[in-house]
Amino acid sequence: MGRVGVVQGLLVCLGALLVPGLAKDFAQIAEDYAPLLRFDKKEGEGNLCFPHNAADFYAQRMAGDWSRKCNTDYNSLATGQIPTYWHAMTCGYHLHIAYWNFYGYNADCDCCSGERDAWWEYMVVKIRDWDLYPRLHEVMFGQKKGWYTRIPGHYQTFGGTHPVAFVGKTNHGYYHNDGGSGTCCYYEDYRNPGGVDKRLQTWKNLVELKREGGDPWMTDSNPNPWNGQMPPTFRDNWNLCNLPGCAGSSLLVCGKSGCHKSDIGDDPF
Repeated sequence: MGRVGVVQGLLVCLGALLVPGLAKDFAQIAEDYAPLLRFDKKEGEGNLCFPHNAADFYAQRMAGDWSRKCNTDYNSLATGQIPTYWHAMTCGYHLHIAYWNFYGYNADCDCCSGERDAWWEYMVVKIRDWDLYPRLHEVMFGQKKGWYTRIPGHYQTFGGTHPVAFVGKTNHGYYHNDGGSGTCCYYEDYRNPGGVDKRLQTWKNLVELKREGGDPWMTDSNPNPWNGQMPPTFRDNWNLCNLPGCAGSSLLVCGKSGCHKSDIGDDPF
């Protein structure tokens, strides 16, 4: 072995000693960096829904049950009954992990608009140098078919490794902060946890998304069970290495304006 080979071998061994998690598989890393979701204090009341089990929803639709499904049981979150769905891709030296949650129903965001059955929202985290010196870096927050990216220090974390997302009360978009004025404008969905602080520790129940060999709903490209939406496995953002940092206007407008709050603009995530 030449001198270069010896040095490279020593560096790999040194990395393994410094980073005990060097040999972790993707499932363990997904658990280590899974997000904490915080809900508005009113979530679970009336027609304001928590995340839902997608497999149950799909099975009911396939059995001919097209009634409204709204999970108002906070205990289902607190006890880890509700899954969060994930998949990961290596992108150069980094690992991108997408986390998806399914909602059976979105309520009106005002007197008469925004209501729909079946809705998906997602986040993506970037783990830099995942196989040698893994660390959480950029986080992409998705909402209303748009998204934006925040860099470390510009979003909250729980336990040092779990990014925090504040969930919109009616349309369930994911944001890096609380607030909102309660209108239908892009950033204005209420997300005020208050003293009750309802939350979902997504790492308690993670289910890997698989295009092949996964649950029946994951391998079915029919959008009908999801009220016309595609499931995550058949969306054009499945390739996590080709995501721009934001979508929507860079100006603060009422419509889709994800780039307004993106720390990296629409540069590659």
